Amino acid sequence: MCCSRTFGRPLTEFPDVAGAVSAFASRAAEKLRRQGDATHLITVFLSKSRFGLEAPPYSSSAVLTLPVATNDTLELVRFARAALKRLWLPGNRYTKAGVILDGLEPASQTQLTLFEPGPVSAQRTRLMAELDALNHRFGKGTVKLAALVLPPGQPHVPWKGQAQWRTPQYTTRLEDLLLVG
Repeated sequence: MCCSRTFGRPLTEFPDVAGAVSAFASRAAEKLRRQGDATHLITVFLSKSRFGLEAPPYSSSAVLTLPVATNDTLELVRFARAALKRLWLPGNRYTKAGVILDGLEPASQTQLTLFEPGPVSAQRTRLMAELDALNHRFGKGTVKLAALVLPPGQPHVPWKGQAQWRTPQYTTRLEDLLLVG
């Protein structure tokens, strides 16, 4: 399962890229819970533009094995940010990042380890279920982690893609229908 985006503009600051990676991990965790799965492998990747004047192109990834398979947003964001810290090279102009979840297994049948604490508590499981229910009822992104909230004075997400090239959604959005006069 992959969640990635090409940024609307190159990003050079760690907090901006970390916000994007956190959003991708959060979205992937939501998808995992919807299909009833958990993951025990998380890959974070970063890349610079292949087409720019900057040389050389750079692309790298970090894979983390989780001690116990999970679909908890808080845990996956924490591990994704840890992987990003391994990859981060200051001074680069990153144009794409993403999170890949591998090693999927049914959430009800996760394999525990001998030395790690048990699975996510029932309270955290209920928290994730409530988070999903609120976002389903009131719209995607209504309730989100603090890592995904914009700082005061920042009008929009710095990594947001440019919507001007988006394909019109003629079958699902009335605003995209062509008007014949």
